[in-house]
Amino acid sequence: MSLAQALSAAVAHHGAGRLDEAEALYTAILAQVPNQVDALHLRGVLTLQRAGGDASRLEAGVGLIRRAHAQPGAATVPDIAANLARGLAALADNRQRAGQPDRALEALLEADALGLPLEAAARLALADGLASAGAVVEAESHYRRLLAVDPASVPARASLARLLARRGKAGAALELLDTLPPADTATAAAHRLRAELLITDAPQRAAAVLAAIEAAGLADADTHHAWGRLSQAAGDIAGARARYARALALTPRHAAARLDHAAACLRLGAWRDGFSDLAWRWMRPGTTRRHGAIPLWERADQDIAGRRLLVWDEVEAEALPHLARLLPRLRDRGVDVVVEVPPGWAPLLPTGPGQPLAGIDVAIRGRDTVHADFQVPLQEIPERLALWDPAGFWTGPYLHAPTPTPALPASPPPGRTVAVAGDTAQPILPRGVVAMPLRPPPPDAPEGWAHVAAALKAADAVALPVGILAHLAGALGRPGVVLVPPDADWRWPATGEATPWYPSLRLIHGTDWPQAPVMA
Repeated sequence: MSLAQALSAAVAHHGAGRLDEAEALYTAILAQVPNQVDALHLRGVLTLQRAGGDASRLEAGVGLIRRAHAQPGAATVPDIAANLARGLAALADNRQRAGQPDRALEALLEADALGLPLEAAARLALADGLASAGAVVEAESHYRRLLAVDPASVPARASLARLLARRGKAGAALELLDTLPPADTATAAAHRLRAELLITDAPQRAAAVLAAIEAAGLADADTHHAWGRLSQAAGDIAGARARYARALALTPRHAAARLDHAAACLRLGAWRDGFSDLAWRWMRPGTTRRHGAIPLWERADQDIAGRRLLVWDEVEAEALPHLARLLPRLRDRGVDVVVEVPPGWAPLLPTGPGQPLAGIDVAIRGRDTVHADFQVPLQEIPERLALWDPAGFWTGPYLHAPTPTPALPASPPPGRTVAVAGDTAQPILPRGVVAMPLRPPPPDAPEGWAHVAAALKAADAVALPVGILAHLAGALGRPGVVLVPPDADWRWPATGEATPWYPSLRLIHGTDWPQAPVMA
């Protein structure tokens, strides 16, 4: 049998579904002519047909067609490029399902670099992969190529809108979504994204979009999560909590809903549910609870008495001034505690004999090497210690201005002074009361934070928005008022004038300071 006759017979077997016979002939041809373009191509296609979800067979099939594509004259057989594109897309999908997004993107980038005719689904996957990898310019280019071919493509419009929103271009994102067809199974996710983009500036329109999704019977966990965010932005924290709970009833592992549910519970004083759910922040991509190789203190019933425990404050500036009060609780259980803090905050921790944090070792982040038996993030201590009673949290003042206190950059004005935030709207103060503006220094500036603490101690009172300065003032036991917006973070109660965290502070709820003076 000549080569042409063998190839013709192999193709006939292949077309008739006699794959074993076809494979045997393709193999025999390649044994004689290793780079025979048609045998390489068709043997690769057959291997892909038989691969199913087998990654090694997919790799082998793509490898054969890749060799065919590299042969002289391959360009005269358009099916080779088309089948290589399909093979690489199938390989990318297999890798994505296996939890290998980087390798999935590699396969799609190869197809694009070779100029292969990617189908819409594969190009969308390429654009999504590039967006996830942070290559936003390249991702946008591929989304727009898809829309140039099919302007009505809802997946491409929704993905491009999501990318633009992440880049701060909410207006451009909404333009892509404003002419969506009515909500159905194919368009529900895009409508929900539109609602999410409208929450801040057009809450009524956002509510109308979400109501339309519900009316179509398409409300899923993401829809209830969006309703919760809408309620939260309006200051209805109880309503937000209920919506987040509905989202979790549908999808218990919905990390964003779980975290928002935690925040709502904590703002409403439901400490047990809130602190338990707060640990779900580690479910977000790119986050880890491990600080080096030290084992985690993972369970409340895990006995760590007599062991050395590293406590660290994560990256949230408010974590340390808010929860440093809990370090003595660990010490009093017989735990050897070392807390790692930014350089600027170390002087504010009163760890000397007879002081609130006596016996606590302090390590400077980025400078000191810590050896410990266990580690725990600071914000998980309430759950580990089962601290569910709001009345049991205040043990202050538990931070201090260093002694000797550094001289202030400028002498305080004479008379009664009120510390205010220098970079936000100013409160209205009574006649004769002088504002003393303060700004948070960088976290690695010990002298700067010492000056701020000294200024707060020197002021007669504070009038501050929620944030790091308010936490420091409260931890120092300073009297005053704090402006709490409707969407404040979980550390500030949603209602009432008092907070169990800082008894010396009175809360004012709203987005602007009241017209009347905030203090007598």
